[in-house]
Amino acid sequence: MLKKMLAVVFFTTLFSLRLTYSQTVNTLRETEDSVLVTFIITDLDSVPIEHAKLRVSATDRSLTKEGVSDVLGMCYMLLPEGKTYTMVVHKYRTDFPFNGGLVLPVEKGRYSFDQEIRIKLIRDYARIFTLDNVYFDVNKWNIKPECEPAIDNLYNSLTLNPNMHIEIAGHTDSDGDAHDNLVLSQRRAEAVMNHLIQKGLDPKRVQAKGYGEYKPIAPNDSPQNKYRNRRTEVRVLDE
Repeated sequence: MLKKMLAVVFFTTLFSLRLTYSQTVNTLRETEDSVLVTFIITDLDSVPIEHAKLRVSATDRSLTKEGVSDVLGMCYMLLPEGKTYTMVVHKYRTDFPFNGGLVLPVEKGRYSFDQEIRIKLIRDYARIFTLDNVYFDVNKWNIKPECEPAIDNLYNSLTLNPNMHIEIAGHTDSDGDAHDNLVLSQRRAEAVMNHLIQKGLDPKRVQAKGYGEYKPIAPNDSPQNKYRNRRTEVRVLDE
């Protein structure tokens, strides 16, 4: 089962009992029957993960809470004690579930609970970004002159990172035949790849793949959204 997961998740529970009141977060306060839980989300090297979405659910289905980690990888929640919780971290379009749960025991007095969440992010998901200002007209795959500076900037970044290997991913809107869109997206990705190679990039460091209309980032319900979907992405494969 673990082999099928997109992430290997490790977590270490750090428990501290505080008999006196401690206001860890200004807007959250422990009560007689609730616990202030500080979730600390990091990678396996203990580097904080910012803007990770955390979903915590009671196993008895009595509640579900969500939060987002801050620059220190911290997310705060006030949870009822005496329950068991499951936790899922969402980052880079991917859910990273826990193998196990969080148990908050019933304790006398007020206390807080620190839960460290350490996750291993898959590189392919962690390093995908849209190549800004590189868009295409309908049924076209030629590189516009106004798009060349963005591709040139990518080339410069690759020059500064000689061990980086990338995939150029081409995408289309949903107009027309799905198979034709797949071919079109491949041609667009290859056009960007060839531009990089012509500038001097080693062909072994770049590959092109078209995804057609199958991975939209917006509904194909307006000219503006369709324009956004006719995009080019860069996926870092190795560095």
